[in-house]
Amino acid sequence: MEINQLKAFELVVRLGSFSKASRYLNVSQPTISLRIKELEKSVGGSLFHRVGKNMELTDLGQGFLPYASQALEVLLKGLERAQSIKEGKRGEVKIGTLPTFTTGLFTSTLIEMHENYPEIDLVIHTGHNQQILEMLYDGFIKMGLITHPFFNSDLKTLLLMKEPLILVAHKHHKLSELKSRTYTIEEVFAKSDPYILTDWSDESKHWQKTYMTFGMDSLELPPTTALDFVRSGKGVAPLTKSLVQDLLTRGTLTRLLPVDMPELSRWVALVSLENESSLTPAAQRFVKTLKNHAATLRSL
Repeated sequence: MEINQLKAFELVVRLGSFSKASRYLNVSQPTISLRIKELEKSVGGSLFHRVGKNMELTDLGQGFLPYASQALEVLLKGLERAQSIKEGKRGEVKIGTLPTFTTGLFTSTLIEMHENYPEIDLVIHTGHNQQILEMLYDGFIKMGLITHPFFNSDLKTLLLMKEPLILVAHKHHKLSELKSRTYTIEEVFAKSDPYILTDWSDESKHWQKTYMTFGMDSLELPPTTALDFVRSGKGVAPLTKSLVQDLLTRGTLTRLLPVDMPELSRWVALVSLENESSLTPAAQRFVKTLKNHAATLRSL
């Protein structure tokens, strides 16, 4: 039993003749007749009999009609869903991301995906680099956002993003008052109370340690804990701009700008075990949206 046979059956019922059904489907009348005959073989008897110029349903046809209509509706919905999946309008995308990459660029990407493609289910898991890699290799996720560089030669880099690192303090921290005059990095480290070392990259960690002296008031904390610490009014920490942008905008935190501050950053890579062209259309849609947002931020 094929979908084109069910379509022919439904049209003959609705239009009353084989000829009208053939014109509607733009096929020959013998083609409609053949489809009905093949359907009757599957059902086990005649579905129509002729009354004047019209074709009317037999008792067998009457009994079969509601089920044929239901089957046709389900099949058409299935074809519609399959087409939507093929076009990247439906589907499921499983992504792993760093806890420190769940704001800013990532959030704006999720918002656009939800607004434009509400039938794509985005499943987000967070973890550190090694946890995300394990989820990828276990097949638990299809893409991961991890820090770069990494040394897994079988991973494909779909996108590489640069995030600036900035020094921040609470608006009531004594260093926030230094905005009105020139000051140096050494002065920031000496007056941080405490200085909070965060491990974003080998480069940033090395730079921080060159200014840390024996006996200095300091802590080493994970980035999200460091943010909570600074937000409570204690200490200074280098954090990604995207992580603190909202707090800077609201005036809760202040960006410190010592005159000899170098340009620091961390790199985040969107990776997969598959090439972008091998991903599902829904996953490709996510990658494209993330790339567009990353490009917009670079141009600002």
